[in-house]
Amino acid sequence: MAARTALDVFASGQQAGALDRSDLEADTFLFTYATACGAQDAVSLTMPVIRDPYDSMGTVHPIFEMNLPEGVLLEKLRARFAKTVPDFDDLALLAIVGRSQIGRLRYALAGQAPEDVPEQNLAEVLAYRGAGDLFADLLERYATYSGISGLQPKVLVRTNEMDLPRATDRGATHIVKSFDPREYPELAANEYFCLRAARHTGLPAPHVRLSDNRRVLVVARFDRRDDGKYLGCEDFCALSGLRAHGRYHGGYEDIATRISQFVSGSHERTALTQFFTTVALSCAVENGDAHLKNFAVLYDDAESTVSLAPVYDIVATTPYIPRDVLALTLGDSKAFPDRARLMTLGRRACGLSKASVDAALAAVQMGVERAVAEIRDYIGTNPDFATAGNSLIAAFRRGLARSIAPT
Repeated sequence: MAARTALDVFASGQQAGALDRSDLEADTFLFTYATACGAQDAVSLTMPVIRDPYDSMGTVHPIFEMNLPEGVLLEKLRARFAKTVPDFDDLALLAIVGRSQIGRLRYALAGQAPEDVPEQNLAEVLAYRGAGDLFADLLERYATYSGISGLQPKVLVRTNEMDLPRATDRGATHIVKSFDPREYPELAANEYFCLRAARHTGLPAPHVRLSDNRRVLVVARFDRRDDGKYLGCEDFCALSGLRAHGRYHGGYEDIATRISQFVSGSHERTALTQFFTTVALSCAVENGDAHLKNFAVLYDDAESTVSLAPVYDIVATTPYIPRDVLALTLGDSKAFPDRARLMTLGRRACGLSKASVDAALAAVQMGVERAVAEIRDYIGTNPDFATAGNSLIAAFRRGLARSIAPT
């Protein structure tokens, strides 16, 4: 039987309950709310406060698995703790990175408190042009403070220097992303210009900065309020009761249905319009990775207003995978759609008027065109980006012609 690793679970700083393995079944995990936990401190919109424990077979519950590291970050942690943590399962991993997570949940070994995150000078990260691998140093320092999912190399860091009104935050304020240049050359710049297209489209998007050497992208956390409080954040994988490996399950119509189930009524129409526009933008930039974990909701607490999170993790995938397809089905197909299939998503699944759908597609057209102009300007001052930049422009042009341009 695996060693016990009981964790206290905190929601917005308040102890909500405890997560542990079952005494009877080693592959069963139990979460039990604390006696004094109020309904507002529920750990998930899908797990209201009740007296009985919530059980999960095989791994921790979807809300607790949501931010577990993957890819390079996971391998770094596994290598570091392989000798000291022989039973390196998801609960053990959560004990390591639970001190710093996306969203409002935090974790600590029973009887301990979540730790502060060390500070990092991000201005130095953005301006770095040395020969060494700066991100490797960040990964070494921040791996255990990075409760964040995704296969792309990334860490959570804290700074009090960039666009922050407070100097007293003790938790992570930014995401720093890198990439493997042999597999995904210029991925940081790719995401930067895709998010610029999102902003030009009028979609809410986090503030991002591209480093001078284009090796890292710095993203301000969108789940953090100006007063430093972290918001509840749940992606649509967790809201659908799916594990991370189920991120490619289902269709975009299913997300529209989930939005109507979980987003507050006063925000539903805005959320459905934003969701449709985001799917249309993903088609316009040929993003084949807009899966369930790349859409989420935000809320102050489990009894407050729920809204759709800003857009994030948008990249053009066809420069790396020329024959790529959509991450989820759209009208029973994963082929990138024409305008008519997008219109059907907007009208039938999202309940938008034809005028609203047309307006959203026009905004996407304008936003992507503005991003294309910015890429061209960037190439003008950074000629070494010409090959990757022109490939990105070509993807945008194909996507616009296929999915957005009026027929």
